[in-house]
Amino acid sequence: MPSSRAERRAPAAREFDAAFFRRYYGDRATRVADTGDARRLVALIAGIVDYHGLRVRRILDAGCGVGLLRAPLLRRFRRARYEGLEVSRYLCERHGWHEGSVAEFSAAEPYDLVVCHDVLQYLPAPEAARALANLARLSRGALYLSVLTRRDWSHAADQSRTDRNVHLRSADWYRSRLRRRFRHLGAGVHLVRPIEPMLWELEAPWR
Repeated sequence: MPSSRAERRAPAAREFDAAFFRRYYGDRATRVADTGDARRLVALIAGIVDYHGLRVRRILDAGCGVGLLRAPLLRRFRRARYEGLEVSRYLCERHGWHEGSVAEFSAAEPYDLVVCHDVLQYLPAPEAARALANLARLSRGALYLSVLTRRDWSHAADQSRTDRNVHLRSADWYRSRLRRRFRHLGAGVHLVRPIEPMLWELEAPWR
């Protein structure tokens, strides 16, 4: 299997334009997610966040795309303000998101909930590492993170629909960096350190 130095290479500059989002989010025949997927994902995140008693007033959706998560997040966290961050100029002009990279974005104050869903595989390793460090700076409560890994590509992904022009790395590459700043609660939800979750032994993620 390729190492992080020989990971699958994405093009140096992607054009996240109307055609890209029409293929992966608009066309029923080729899209990878729809509003039903978004509702189920938000129910999962909100259930874990609510269980741990975290107050959510500020949400950052880092790499928000067409904004599928916006409406279900605001339904579940009714007092929260949602902000979308997106590198695609096309989407920022269309939807009013913050334009920028998750590796570089800064905010006046951190967010109670940060969502970064299937974004970091588009970044080369140095930029992805900076993005993980920046997610810790942007978070003061919970982070939901999902990333396509090498094993996901070969064992789980629908390769006929999933964008293959990405950087594929091992799950351990991400875990080793996340552990420095977060505690994993399960299902992709993490708490920033030093917040200490109260978990029964079999509720905690298995080692």
